[in-house]
Amino acid sequence: MKVLKKIITFLFTNYPYKIRSFDQLYRNKKGEAIDVPEERPMVLKTETGDTIVYANGASFLNHPPILRTVNGQNRYELTGIFKAPDRILYKIPGGSIIGNNGLVYDAKKRSFIEESAKEWTTALGDSPFTNMVHFPAKKTLAGQVLSCLTNGADGGFYHYFFESLLKLYYCREVIDFTSYILLNGPSTPWKLNWLEKANINPDKIIWVMDTDHITCEQLLFTNRLINDQQLSKWCINALLSLFKVEFAPDRERSNRQIIWITRAGLKERHISWEAQILDIFPEIKCVDLNRLTPEETIYTLQEATHVISAHGAGLSNLIFCKKGTKVLEILPNGKSFQPCYSRISSILGFNHYIVNLDFSNADNQETGFSYLKETLCNFI
Repeated sequence: MKVLKKIITFLFTNYPYKIRSFDQLYRNKKGEAIDVPEERPMVLKTETGDTIVYANGASFLNHPPILRTVNGQNRYELTGIFKAPDRILYKIPGGSIIGNNGLVYDAKKRSFIEESAKEWTTALGDSPFTNMVHFPAKKTLAGQVLSCLTNGADGGFYHYFFESLLKLYYCREVIDFTSYILLNGPSTPWKLNWLEKANINPDKIIWVMDTDHITCEQLLFTNRLINDQQLSKWCINALLSLFKVEFAPDRERSNRQIIWITRAGLKERHISWEAQILDIFPEIKCVDLNRLTPEETIYTLQEATHVISAHGAGLSNLIFCKKGTKVLEILPNGKSFQPCYSRISSILGFNHYIVNLDFSNADNQETGFSYLKETLCNFI
């Protein structure tokens, strides 16, 4: 079916049918004359990706990590040394985008640009977007258009925070010259609040949905700046700079501040007996980050000496914590290990603990109320 769609697209439409790298499509010609048009595809900026070292893994308190495998290999490692992707900013006159993953294509070359997007579990060649026969209606944007689109940033704070907003920092030299900035829709108050904190003009934002099809007079876009869950010191420092967060290393926190990041009201990973355990620990402050402004969130995390939370996007805010913070991440029984938050702790030198609990049954003798009570007494 995929091959048939490619043949139909090639023979009976003007849409892209192949996938090529940027360098394959736009090779610099040796010995080219000086007198050539300026407006053409080019690489605007390149930075070498840094080496990432996760020297210290999380401490698993009551259950060894459940490691998911792909083709017989661990999907995530507990510790290790990795290489961050080289960071590249591209420009294509007349470039087009299909969908909210940010997949770019060149209509004249009839080719998708492979650096522009990835799919979660399939190769780009198997993506529904690279195998379309009927494209959605297209709209055109004038001027310089910067794409900050990425997987999962439509409703996921982690991906919006560490991927979309990270692109704003990397492209900071051109932000003032852009006519539009493309971000994953829909628009929500929390997305707008963090854009305001980053001093981004909301009038420039176009919220892109998965069926959108856009052609730009001048399209600027990056490759993926971080690999999945491989956060780096550069990534953390970039966001702190974007939000203009400063630390006063000589100022100690006045006293112990223990916060519990609640997921109440969310569909996934909310501990149903949360209130019951918090009643016996009045020194633990329950915090709903959804109700805080970015400024309040940053201050709360900066002041925290202990952070307790079910696995979830609220732990992205660990980047605002100070040296010496202790973290307790709570996983539902049976959930496989994901290292994104413990890797923040590894980079910043926090003590990070992971515990497995029964989120629905407080009476579970092994991983219910009694066990968490004992764990919290030791933790704090």
